[in-house]
Amino acid sequence: MKTKKLYTLWIGFLGIFLALGFYTVIRLYTKGSDTVFHADDTIPWTLLIASYVFFVLTSTGATIVASLSMVFGFSRFDPIVKRSLFIGLIALIAGFISMGLELGDPLHMFYYFISPNLKSPIWWMGAFYMSLLIILSIKFWQIHKRIGSEKIKKILSISALILEIAALTTLGSVFGFIEARPTFFGEFIQVYFLFSSIIAGISAIFFFSLIVYKLKYNGIPKSLTRMYESLSKIFAAFIGITLLFSIWRILIGLYANRPEFDALSYMVETWHYRIEIFIGLMVPFAIMIIPNFRKTFSGKLLAAILVFVGLGIERMNMVMLGQIHPIFPHFLESESIISYFPTIWEWSIAMFSLTIMLFLYTLGEKYLDLETHNVSTK
Repeated sequence: MKTKKLYTLWIGFLGIFLALGFYTVIRLYTKGSDTVFHADDTIPWTLLIASYVFFVLTSTGATIVASLSMVFGFSRFDPIVKRSLFIGLIALIAGFISMGLELGDPLHMFYYFISPNLKSPIWWMGAFYMSLLIILSIKFWQIHKRIGSEKIKKILSISALILEIAALTTLGSVFGFIEARPTFFGEFIQVYFLFSSIIAGISAIFFFSLIVYKLKYNGIPKSLTRMYESLSKIFAAFIGITLLFSIWRILIGLYANRPEFDALSYMVETWHYRIEIFIGLMVPFAIMIIPNFRKTFSGKLLAAILVFVGLGIERMNMVMLGQIHPIFPHFLESESIISYFPTIWEWSIAMFSLTIMLFLYTLGEKYLDLETHNVSTK
């Protein structure tokens, strides 16, 4: 009875944000993107681009975790394959919602696919992620219905992993190819996206699965303790690598004696950057490397939440870092840093995408039996 009440309250809570999101979509169609988005020639990429990056990289990370079992044969991670695939699928859907609405009309995405520019990394990114959406859907349905030969399963698993890596690196090149914005330009972002996507995927898996285990079993089932301990160690390693990359990126940028890197000096003084580094990376890293914290239910859940929040801020900081320093002559003469803050409607759409992800996961947990093992609480 208590669980049923919590479920009703949860659905009602999600319903509020869904209603607000649908209202924003109607406003976007009736009023136009100029009145909804805080975008112009100086800041063309807004919160919704950061939201898109956040969701699709979370999808990548969750799929890579599923690949530990599906592709590389680490059978210890078999119990989370179905849940990881489902998280990867719904995160990708949330990303497409953010991108579709950022374009002003989701139908623009379909026109984009049928009028390809094969020299554009943006087109290839979209093509890879759309192909991945199809492959993940087939793979998940195959596991859910327990159909298909082992050979077909292996082919689909390898295809999903290859598409994830291809999409991720192409997404990085969308930023890395922009020579006019030096804080984007280069090969760093592609590598950084790979490491940060893994911690994004693990944090999502921890968050969703641990909440479910708390409601069902009042904690992680004994039969899954070793698996989650192993995943926690992987989590710790990649948080450390991501933290190292973040620090070195800032140090190199601060050392560069070029005005285009003034944005980095500005960024390190902001409160949101400090939350990203200290709260979103350093604290979870400390939790995960101290065994007495790492092995607890609350330690895992807290680290997952902090990383999830920290990466949400990081995606926004990353997208803004290449834009807040003006590149047009008339702005260079008047100001060194351009201010930007999302409109309430941009926040609404970003929350709408997240709510869709949470709502789909709730339905999946209720109707699709995301457990792939016999749970033992003894």
